[in-house]
Amino acid sequence: MYEKYFVGPERRERRSVEEVLDLFPKLAFDAERADEDREHTPHLLERLSLFAAYVEGHTPEPFVWDRRASEVVAPHPVYRDEAYRRGDLRDLPTLDRARLRRTQRPFDPEAAGATSVYENRTSGTSGAPLTIYYSPEHMARSLHLSLPMAAVRAGIRGLGARPVFSVLVTDNPALPHGALLPTPWELSGHRLIWHVDTADPASVDDLDTMLRLLTPEVISSKPNLFRILLEHWERAGVPAAPGPLFLASGGAMLPDRTRERLRAVFSCPVLSVYSTGEASYLGSECALGTMHLNEALHEHFESVPLEDPATGEEGLGELALTSLGNTYMPLVRYRVGDTVRLSRDTCACGAPGPVLDELRGRTTLVFDLGDGHMLSPTRYMDLFKNHSELREYQLVQRTPRSFLVRIDLIPGTPSDGREAACVRVRDAIASGMPVEAEVAWEESTLETEGTKFARFRSEVTA
Repeated sequence: MYEKYFVGPERRERRSVEEVLDLFPKLAFDAERADEDREHTPHLLERLSLFAAYVEGHTPEPFVWDRRASEVVAPHPVYRDEAYRRGDLRDLPTLDRARLRRTQRPFDPEAAGATSVYENRTSGTSGAPLTIYYSPEHMARSLHLSLPMAAVRAGIRGLGARPVFSVLVTDNPALPHGALLPTPWELSGHRLIWHVDTADPASVDDLDTMLRLLTPEVISSKPNLFRILLEHWERAGVPAAPGPLFLASGGAMLPDRTRERLRAVFSCPVLSVYSTGEASYLGSECALGTMHLNEALHEHFESVPLEDPATGEEGLGELALTSLGNTYMPLVRYRVGDTVRLSRDTCACGAPGPVLDELRGRTTLVFDLGDGHMLSPTRYMDLFKNHSELREYQLVQRTPRSFLVRIDLIPGTPSDGREAACVRVRDAIASGMPVEAEVAWEESTLETEGTKFARFRSEVTA
C-alpha cells in the first residue's frame, strides 16, 4: 500500500555512491553498514507496507502481554522480576531512566543472541546520557523508515524521484564531515547527514551549496537549528530549486512561529517528527497537524500517572512506551519523560490509533547573543564523550554574553584534580561560542531524575 506515495521507476533519477562522494569527498561512508542495510530491505518494505495499511485504517490487534513478550525480555537483567513472567501489561512496573542508570548493565544483547550490536548514547538532554543498543534490523529501521513513514502519515506523494531523498542537518560535532547513507531500496534516493557550524558563515554557505547541487526531497533538523538557519535563508533566499517536498523537525516541539517562517521560505509542508534515542521513531503529524503515535511499529503507548501528581493537570500523564522490536533493548512501559494528553479518539483525518492532544517537555533553547548572533547548545553534545569526569552540567545565560556553567563531576574524582577538570569543561564551552562571551563556572550537585532536566537555561528576557 506504500507504492502510491512513491513515483514509478520511469520517473526516478539516481546517482551512485561514487558520484555523490566525488562531489563531497569528506562525507563518511560505511560500505559494510550499507551492505547490511540492503540485507534488511525485505523487512523494511514489509514494515512500511504494514504502516501504510495502519494509516489507512487497518489497525493491529490490541497488544497483550503473553509468553512471547516474556521471552523477548527474559535475557535482560532489568526485567528479572517475576512479574514479567506472568500477568497483564498494566500490572507490570514502569521503567524509567533513573532505574536504568541504577542498574548495572540493564540490557544484555549477547544473552539475547546478538552477534552484531550497534552501541550508541542518548543525547543527554534529560540527564546524563544512557548507553543504548540497536540490533542490525532495528538500526536499519531507525535509519531508513522514519521519514518515509512521516511522509505516508501526512499523505505526501511523489516521493523517490530525486537522487537524494533526505538531508539531516546537524551541528553535532561527532559528525564533523557528515555521512552518506546509501538507499537500501529502489523506492528513494540516498540519505545524507550534513554537519553545519552555524557560527561559521562559510559552513552555512557550504550547506547551501550542497542543497543546490543535490536538491533533496526532505530537509530535516532540530527546531533550534532551523531557527538559526532561518535568519540566513530569509536573507539569502531558498537554497535549492526545486525545493523540498517537505521539511521534518524533530528532537523537540516545533514553535508555531518557526513553522510559519519555514513554510514561507520553502513553500512546502513542515512536519514534526517525534522520536527518542531509545526507540527511534515514535510518531509524526498528519496533514491536519495532529501528532499520531505509531502502534504499527511499537506494541503499545499509554499515559501513566506523573511521578509528582501535584505538578499535573487533569488528563495529563507521562507517556510510556512498550516496544519489543529491538530485541537487544526491549522497552516495557518505559517512561519517555514527556508530559502528554493522550487520546484514542479517531482523528479528524480519519486515521485510527493513539494521538497526542498535548505534548509538553520537549523544548530546545537557542541562546540569543545579540547583534544577530545565536548559539545552538546542541553543538556541545560531545562534552560527555570528551570529558570522562563529567557527570552532569547546566549552562545558564545570565546576560546576552555572560554565562554560568554549573559542573557536577562523577563520584571519586580526585580532589586535587577537580578544579582542573571543571576548567577544562568551562573552556570547551567557551571555545564553542560564536562571539566573545564571559563563561564563569561553579561546581554543583545537579538533581536530574524525576523531571525533564533543563540543561540549558536563559535568564535573559526579550
